[in-house]
Amino acid sequence: MIETRRRAYLEALGFDVWVTRPAASERGRLGVSGGQGSTLLVCPAIADSDTELARDVVRALGGDPAWAWLDPPADAGGQRLEEVIAGRLITRVVLFGPEPGRCLFRGPAPEIVGSATVLSAPALEELAASGSARLALWRQLRSTTSAGRGG
Repeated sequence: MIETRRRAYLEALGFDVWVTRPAASERGRLGVSGGQGSTLLVCPAIADSDTELARDVVRALGGDPAWAWLDPPADAGGQRLEEVIAGRLITRVVLFGPEPGRCLFRGPAPEIVGSATVLSAPALEELAASGSARLALWRQLRSTTSAGRGG
């Protein structure tokens, strides 16, 4: 967090800031929050999970879903999606925007990974701007929740 603040400060002063890219072996790794539910919400950056819309999504889902984000800091380690699903008994993964799918799967997201159904949702910015996109997401989430309950 301090490094992010330092980088923003330098950029505000007009300095060009160079940041190293993760090595190819680190790509596709996720940082994961402490949620304990069976749903994993994946967004491009950790800041995306700390918005009013993100909190609305959590309230709509109920329970305690975990958030995950791409390219965690090197010292945080990170896990592959399959490891998170198996280790946390995840049954539903929601990918917000196209970036998580491209990074994790190198192409279109599959419908199922391990024991989890994978849903592709619009980016959080698009959901914040479009009521019809939010309504479609709520319906999609409700249909997967009711299907998991047997009705």
